[in-house]
Amino acid sequence: MRAALASERGCPYFSASGKAAERYGLRSMACSDSSIATWRRLAPGVLATVVICAAAAGCMGSWAMRGTRLHYNKSLSYTASQEILLNIVRMRYGETPTFLDMPSIVSQSEAKVNGAAGQVAELQGVVSGNFTLRDSPTLSYQPRTGNDLGNSMVKALKAEVFLDVPPGNDTRTFMLMFIDSINGVRNSPSATSPSSRILEPNDDYRYVVDLYAALQNRGAVIVKVATRDEKPQGSPIPADRVLTFDMFTAADNGYLFQVAGDEAVLLKRSRFAALTIQPESGMAPEVEELRRMFRLKPDKLVYRIKSQEDDEIDLNEVAAADGPSFVAEPLVMPQPGGAAEDIEVLPAPEPAVELALEGPTPATPVSVPGPTGTLTINVRSGYQAMAFLSKGVDVPDAHVRRGTVHTFQSPDHRPFDGRQLTRGLFRVCVQKHKPFHSDLAVHYRGYWFYIPQDDVQSRTTLNFLKFVTETRSEAGSAPVLTLPVN
Repeated sequence: MRAALASERGCPYFSASGKAAERYGLRSMACSDSSIATWRRLAPGVLATVVICAAAAGCMGSWAMRGTRLHYNKSLSYTASQEILLNIVRMRYGETPTFLDMPSIVSQSEAKVNGAAGQVAELQGVVSGNFTLRDSPTLSYQPRTGNDLGNSMVKALKAEVFLDVPPGNDTRTFMLMFIDSINGVRNSPSATSPSSRILEPNDDYRYVVDLYAALQNRGAVIVKVATRDEKPQGSPIPADRVLTFDMFTAADNGYLFQVAGDEAVLLKRSRFAALTIQPESGMAPEVEELRRMFRLKPDKLVYRIKSQEDDEIDLNEVAAADGPSFVAEPLVMPQPGGAAEDIEVLPAPEPAVELALEGPTPATPVSVPGPTGTLTINVRSGYQAMAFLSKGVDVPDAHVRRGTVHTFQSPDHRPFDGRQLTRGLFRVCVQKHKPFHSDLAVHYRGYWFYIPQDDVQSRTTLNFLKFVTETRSEAGSAPVLTLPVN
C-alpha cells in the first residue's frame, strides 16, 4: 500500500517494503523530495518578488524624479503667484510688499528592500518581505532684502528693455504697466505711490499705446539696435601716427578713429535702441497720428529711444540764464591827497524807462517743446509697477466705510475710481467666501481677493510682472540656512 502510494507520489525509493523503508530512513527522504517539489512550485513567485523589489530599488531615482519634479514646479509657481498677488493687495491698503524667496529645494529619496522565504509545513511555504520608501525634502527660504530687493524692486528699468519685450500683447502690457511717460504723454505717474490719493486719468496714454500696438502688429514700426559715432575723445592727432594695433584696440573698447585729411580723431561708438518706421508706412495716417502724439519730427524714419534719467541738465547754463544780473553800484574814487569829505561819489546809471502799454497785460506764453527726433521714456521700477496695479484691486464696502482703505480723487478734487487706470489690463475681485472657480486667490483681512478663471489678461499681467521681478532678483547667490521638513 505504501509502495503504491509512493509510486503515485513519484518516489522510486518506496519500491521496497514499508519496513525496509522505515529501517533505512526512506520516509525522511520522501519528505526531502516533497520539499524540493514545493520549492519548484514556489520558485517563480519568489523570484518574481525578488526581481520586483530589486527593480523598484534600482529605478528609485528616475521614479522619484517623475513623481516629484513636476509637483515641486507647480507648487513653486503657484505660491510665487500667490505671493505677488498678496503684495499687490497689501499695497492697495498702503502697506509695503514682502518677499520670501526659495533659492533651493533639495529632495532626498531612499528605498530599502528586505525579504525572506521558507517552508513551515509539508507542501506549504511562506515568502515575506519589507519595502521601505522615504522622501525627505529640504526647503530653503530667504527674505529678499538689501541689494537684492533694491535691484529687483526699487531700481528702475532702462529704456533699452524695449529690445527684449516681445511684440504684440506683451509690448502693450509692458507699456501700460512699466512706463510712466513717453515724450510728455503721461500714464498717471502719481498712481505709482501706494499712499497717493490724487490720481489723474491716462486716457491719452492708453490711446497712443493702442495706436502703437496696432502699428507694431502689422509691422509698420519696429524697435531695432542702432549705432552712432559721437563725442570726440581728446584732440585730433596726426593720421600717420595711428597704427593698426591702435585701431583694433579702440574697436574692442567701443571706440574708433575717424580720419579726415591729415588728422584723426577718436570717436565713441554708441549702441542704443531706436524706433524705426518702415518707408512704405511713413506717410500712413496712423503713423502721422503717432508722430503728433509723441511730438516727433515728421521727416524722419528712425527715432532714438532713451531713458528720461539720461537727460542731463547743465547747471552752468541754467545759472547763466536764470542767475541774478549784476547791479551797478556807486563807484567811489578817492582823490589824491584828499580827505574823506573830498571823495567824489559817482551816481549810478538810471534805470531804463519802460513804456506803459495801454490795455491788459498779455499773458506769458507757455513754452511747448517742438518736434524732436528722440523718444524719451520714463520707465518704472517693480515697486512702482506693483503700486500702479494695486489701483485695480476691488475693496469691500465695509473697509471703505471704516476707513481701512483710502479712496481716490481727481486733480479737480472729484471722486475718482482707480480701476479706470488698469481697465483691460489688471483687476482683482473680492468676496467674503473662498471662490470655487478661480485659479488664484489669497485671504487677507477677512476677505478673499482673487483673479477670475476667465480673466486671462489679468493672469498674463501678473505673470509678466513676476517674470520681470524674478529675473532681476539675486536669490540663491548667497549661502542660506536650510531646514529639513519631516
